[in-house]
Amino acid sequence: MAGGHTLNLKQGPGPRNRRHPVRIRQGQRFFPLSGVNRRRFTVTRLDGEWVAIEREDGSKGRVSLDGLLACDAAGAGVNFRFHGWRRLPRGYRTDFKVLAVEPRAGRCVISLPEWDPGSQVEVPLSELPQGLGVVGAEGSCRADLTAKSKGELSLHGFSAAKPRGLSREGLRDHPDLLVQGQEYRRRQDRKKFRILEVDPDSPTVPAWSGRRVVRLEAGRLLAQGSDGRGLYYTYLGGGRAGARRRRGKASRRT
Repeated sequence: MAGGHTLNLKQGPGPRNRRHPVRIRQGQRFFPLSGVNRRRFTVTRLDGEWVAIEREDGSKGRVSLDGLLACDAAGAGVNFRFHGWRRLPRGYRTDFKVLAVEPRAGRCVISLPEWDPGSQVEVPLSELPQGLGVVGAEGSCRADLTAKSKGELSLHGFSAAKPRGLSREGLRDHPDLLVQGQEYRRRQDRKKFRILEVDPDSPTVPAWSGRRVVRLEAGRLLAQGSDGRGLYYTYLGGGRAGARRRRGKASRRT
């Protein structure tokens, strides 16, 4: 195939819910929209601001959490296309919300946003824990999120507990402050840099280029266009925890 890409022609029809996930979790599958290694991969582990992955050819790697979460106004992934879930024997613990209740008939209708935001699934009212059998109640259950129809969901294990192991939601496409650990790629020459210790009062910051330490202009690193993306540098990920700490300290001072 032209360009050396390895598109997998046996990907299947994709997920029922085609909107890009707002949180990342183990078992989700994605397909890269650019790059050389365009093989579908599965999320295997969350590691802070990075996500460990395993590709269909067995190779392993990592991608930035921000890059994986990035989506446009229509809800489509910017860097990766959401491609469903790896099947698990007992399914995934996922959120549900009660939409309607029919006490006399002993049934209720719930939605499963991770499976399909517009879903309306009927279940016996007796399946819900005490206190959740009212309209608007939220909880979790186990479901086969690879299901193509309601009858294949295999719902069980209803609980008031929230699912665990989910990432934070996405933040801005481009940072508004510099912290140690951030990685950027310069648009002009595609060179990659990792930010080292940052002095907020200095107009430049030290960065590792892969060969040596260089100093980069802070203003150019942070400059954004009207679309919210970097003008001179593309943010690759990292440093989000440090950024949150700095924002927290700033808010306490004010």
